[in-house]
Amino acid sequence: MADSVNKIAVLGRDNFDTWRIQIEAVLTKSDLWEYVDGSIVKPTQPEEEIRRWERQDRKARSELILAIKASELKQIKSCKTANELWIKLHSIFASKGPARTASLLKQLTQCRMKIGEDAREFVNNFFDLVDKLHELDIEINDKLLAILLLNSLPEEFENFRCAIESRDELPRTELLRIKILEESDSRIEKQQDGNNALISKHKIQQPKGNKPRKKCTKNTRNS
Repeated sequence: MADSVNKIAVLGRDNFDTWRIQIEAVLTKSDLWEYVDGSIVKPTQPEEEIRRWERQDRKARSELILAIKASELKQIKSCKTANELWIKLHSIFASKGPARTASLLKQLTQCRMKIGEDAREFVNNFFDLVDKLHELDIEINDKLLAILLLNSLPEEFENFRCAIESRDELPRTELLRIKILEESDSRIEKQQDGNNALISKHKIQQPKGNKPRKKCTKNTRNS
């Protein structure tokens, strides 16, 4: 069980949507999820069943706590059961109020791909933010999304960005996503070819082996 929890990223401010799917899968696998979602309620009798429920509920609560970032634990320290903890997490991280909307919009507009960052991971994170806003009934114009996505690319994509922006019309974001990934794959392939060429050139220039030098001997005259 501990190994499964260690495989998922701990819950922080920005990953509740993916975290809750993963933690549900982990707890379902260990037959603890129904204590978290409240399906299995605490029995009133017999005593043996009550103790068994409390033991399983503590396990479920512990697994949740171990999967939460340390800085967030103070917000759930008063929760006594796994279900109380789960409800509290939803109220904190899955809020549909203006604060969450503003936070997601800020993340989207400030999204920037770092030099050398995996393009697929970055693009997936970008559209994950778009999906989260969609869940909050926030729809962003496709052309605006395309501009935001282009502006999020690093300097090494400058020529690519200029080529796209010089068109009469911007491509739809789904097509732009594909083109960015193709451009990234092409760059990686060229870089690998260049590295291989340098390695080959280095091997060719290397001497096959140093020939042993002849020992110098001094001629001495008999006196």
